[in-house]
Amino acid sequence: MPRRRTIEIDEELLERARRALGRFTIRGTVEEALRRAADAAEAERVEKAARQARYLAALAVRGDMEVLASDRMW
Repeated sequence: MPRRRTIEIDEELLERARRALGRFTIRGTVEEALRRAADAAEAERVEKAARQARYLAALAVRGDMEVLASDRMW
């Protein structure tokens, strides 16, 4: 549910964002910027998890996981 917020926004930055995002209203510009920021952060988290999974899969092939998980390792 939308809520009304009062914030100060740099007019020059807002205009640059409006042109870059192809929006005509302040609300449209801010919402699109927030959407893109959230999407980028979520995509980065997914990619990081995928990189970690690939690393662990490669580690399992190269290392003895039973030894790594055991007390003998430490």
